[in-house]
Amino acid sequence: GGCRSDPLGCKKDLVLLQRKGALSRTEQRHLDPVNQDLPHIVNLSPQLRELVLAGPDTIFFDAVIRDFQQSHADFDSFNGHMEGLVEPILGKDKKPVYNPKNDNTSLWPQPPLSNQENFDQWFRDVPGVNKRLNFRMDFVKSASGTYVHDDESFFPIDGKGWNDTLIGLDNQSHNFYFTLEMHASFVYIPGLSFTFRGDDDVWVFMDNRLVIDLGGVHGPLEKTFSVDDLNLTEGEAVDLRFFFAERRCCGSQFRMETTIVPVTGTCTIWGDPHIDPFDNGIFGRPKVDALGIYSSGDYWLVKNEQIKIQARYGTTIYTPSNMSALLSLAFSGSWLWNDTLIIEPEEGEITYAGSPILTSFPAEFSNRISRLKYVPGEEHIDGVLKNYPVKMIQAFFTRNVRVTINRWPKHIDAIIQMPQQLGGQDGHCGNFNFDISDDSLERVTSR
Repeated sequence: GGCRSDPLGCKKDLVLLQRKGALSRTEQRHLDPVNQDLPHIVNLSPQLRELVLAGPDTIFFDAVIRDFQQSHADFDSFNGHMEGLVEPILGKDKKPVYNPKNDNTSLWPQPPLSNQENFDQWFRDVPGVNKRLNFRMDFVKSASGTYVHDDESFFPIDGKGWNDTLIGLDNQSHNFYFTLEMHASFVYIPGLSFTFRGDDDVWVFMDNRLVIDLGGVHGPLEKTFSVDDLNLTEGEAVDLRFFFAERRCCGSQFRMETTIVPVTGTCTIWGDPHIDPFDNGIFGRPKVDALGIYSSGDYWLVKNEQIKIQARYGTTIYTPSNMSALLSLAFSGSWLWNDTLIIEPEEGEITYAGSPILTSFPAEFSNRISRLKYVPGEEHIDGVLKNYPVKMIQAFFTRNVRVTINRWPKHIDAIIQMPQQLGGQDGHCGNFNFDISDDSLERVTSR
């Protein structure tokens, strides 16, 4: 909803009206074009080759870590790799299901899991038993075009959680005894694969089905799954769920390599304004009419715990009666170190942390977490204006967020591209849950 209809709700998080002090941690400099030449892609399928060439240098997956204590019955108690500790199908709550055969001592004289009650705590928040921490896993593009997260000393919560430390193989103090779960959706194209190497328990599910089983407390093990084995139709959405546990001192290796890229959605804002939400037409599904939101005010396009993008709608001398236009965009949140980027039409300005940037044309700006290029427009977001020259801003941010803006004298049009966000999101760009039916005008404006 808009700030005018809910002033108390907007006051706390208002972005557009927060103009900070002097510019910090930023600089304007020339940026060389991104080099996308990769030497080892000739054997990839045409679809996968296109994905590799177009993909960013780094992607990320959001994960949840739960820290346990050594006293938990399932930690520091068993040894050995054993398949079948969990059922081959995820439960209704999308968590691994304890296999009752773990209780059969004739099969396993020394059961690798204590009991179902204790196992059910692994991937659920249980006060007094575990502590939840959010974790972002960065994957770097390799020379062969795969994305890799590789850590031979994987201790992501040292100094956090319970912080009950032990000395590891590197003679350093580390926080062991934790679980990690990661969820993502991706679009199937031929040739996708997923490889994990590490210790201890690892279970990978795709579309609720167990595809990698490296259960038990063991040294580093490796397994690869080809997504082609799911017998899917190209373009189908696939649900990926990854579950991991570090259950024993004193080493921790973690290597994940994949050609899978998280689903990226596109939200387009143009004209009166019309808004095409992230879920509209996703996975090649039929598109519905764009939302027409004609009121003036400050509204959230994207609102998430870490990413906040806000729009200001209002009238111009060209605006038809009872309609409005997109007058400015603001970007803020922890993903931008809580600085604020504001982009206005040509008659306005572009500021980062309160200081003007891109004051000439063409121009470029960059810092450690963002890169903006102000150049002649190659494409018109609003087809009605295709015969007029336009200036364009291309913005690239952390967390795989990309924004394209047509900057006109009195208004702007914009395209926002981003993956789903951990913890959900909402705003006029929709809730990005792959279901366009709940992003109707009535439901979006009422949320």
